[in-house]
Amino acid sequence: MKRRIFRRLFILYALVLLLSIFFIDFYITRIVRNHYIDGLKDNLSIQAGLMAENIIFDPAADLDNYCKRIKEKTGARVTVIDSGGRVLGDSDRLSASMENHMDRPEIQESIIAGTGWTIRHSDSVRYDLFYLAQKIMKDDTLQGFIRLAVPLGEVDKSINVLRLKINTVVIIFFLSAGILLIWHTERIRGFVLQVIDFSRSLAKGSLGSRLFLKHAGEFSELAQNLDDMAEELKINLDKREEEKNRLDVILKNIPDALLLINTNGVIEQANRAATELFGGSDLMGRPLIQVVRNPDFITLIDEVRQSLSPGFSELAFDYPEEKYLTAKVSPLFYKERKLSGFVAVFHDITQMKKLEQMRKDFMANVSHEIKTPVTAIKGFAETLLDGAIFDKDNALKFLNTIKNQSERLNRIVEDLLTISKIELGVIRIDKTDVDISDVVDSAMNALVVQAAGKNIALRKSLEPDNMTIRADRDKLEQILLNLLDNAIKFTESGSITIGVSRDEGMQYVYVKDTGSGIPGKYLPRLGERFFRVDPSRSRELGGTGLGLAIVKHLVKAHGWEMKILSEEGRGTEVRVYILQ
Repeated sequence: MKRRIFRRLFILYALVLLLSIFFIDFYITRIVRNHYIDGLKDNLSIQAGLMAENIIFDPAADLDNYCKRIKEKTGARVTVIDSGGRVLGDSDRLSASMENHMDRPEIQESIIAGTGWTIRHSDSVRYDLFYLAQKIMKDDTLQGFIRLAVPLGEVDKSINVLRLKINTVVIIFFLSAGILLIWHTERIRGFVLQVIDFSRSLAKGSLGSRLFLKHAGEFSELAQNLDDMAEELKINLDKREEEKNRLDVILKNIPDALLLINTNGVIEQANRAATELFGGSDLMGRPLIQVVRNPDFITLIDEVRQSLSPGFSELAFDYPEEKYLTAKVSPLFYKERKLSGFVAVFHDITQMKKLEQMRKDFMANVSHEIKTPVTAIKGFAETLLDGAIFDKDNALKFLNTIKNQSERLNRIVEDLLTISKIELGVIRIDKTDVDISDVVDSAMNALVVQAAGKNIALRKSLEPDNMTIRADRDKLEQILLNLLDNAIKFTESGSITIGVSRDEGMQYVYVKDTGSGIPGKYLPRLGERFFRVDPSRSRELGGTGLGLAIVKHLVKAHGWEMKILSEEGRGTEVRVYILQ
């Protein structure tokens, strides 16, 4: 233990000693000196008044000898000055050789107040003097001035001797008191060291140790209180540890994810299910917003904070994988009506939500898409049954229409089945080393006739390096076929380029056309099932609105990313970033 107490007391006493000495110096040099000067001023004023009755302010008078005789009796330097400041007599120097004294401070003050005084270093006699000047009036006419001067050297010596004696007494007193204080401080310090050692042992968990102090006065009672506290603390900690272990076992075995959150939004406790659900690493001590990145959940927390009642919400997550959770948040109170935190329980309903969403999509989208071909087939079939079957020309036309609509219906069903299989994991991604150039050639050869029918040139643009990637060859070819098919359908003339390039070090496969492009407001929705920028034109061209949805799901199944760049009137580029 550092000697902090001794150091502080030493510094305190040193400061008190210095302040005491400074105070004494101030008192002696100021108060006593001023008191002496006040008495000296009164005495010299009386002497000057008595001298004024016997002085004739005449330059012809021998005032130097007169001043010398007065000094022998009074001990004070005497100077006689006429009304113009001329020195007529002086006890210490020849008056004829002295300069005019009208500008001296004491003379100027006496003109105003009748009596003036000052303390200064005398150039004439070369030491400090107390000067007192008195104005002499006769019949309301200024006759001159009598100035008396007394050296202050003896006064300063007396004050210094007195100050030295007092300071010596003060220093001896404080040193004696300091020695006694050091002894008593060391004794107290010994007791404090024992208390500190005992508290350290308690802090390290050694609750079985005890503190014994002999002849320690109040410290003995403190030691007994600390011993009692250690015993009580040990009992309480044992109970708390048992309760904590029981609670930890319960929390770890709860199948649903559980988070204990404080009022500052920091996670204080998380069970095993929560760790697996939100990242697979230790969650305790992390901000909630970094773990559960969902604005609906943050809103739910705020609502519970305001209402101080439980809340419930459904949450959707897209990254790192699509998940749906139900979250129930309850306020936590350690003290009555004082919010201490929140308890959040999450239940994974992803699979159920996907099944429900699939059902809704199937009922809404499929019914809408199937309605047109089914209606057409039904209408033309009824027309044929009503007798049009005997009209050879119209009958063939109606039958071709029924055939085309049935093929369209079949394509819709096949695309839906493909997406469903991808989502449910029926279609698996088997990655192998694939030559991109070979896959691009296969896709282009499959659609070259369709492109030629619209006078569209298909171009291939590949960089020479990194032509081999890890991918499922069939699924990659299906991605390129869908992208090329879309590009051909929505390009009236010009060219379509399919190739491989890099963007900031990331390799990507792209299909770029010179078609009409897509308005920016529709870009976020591309890839949704049955979404079409121009529904009527898409149906004319035989599109189901599922091509990009299939591409999106296949890209996602590979662990890649898709990006669509388009500007209305300038064509469209679809990029598939190959993330190895």
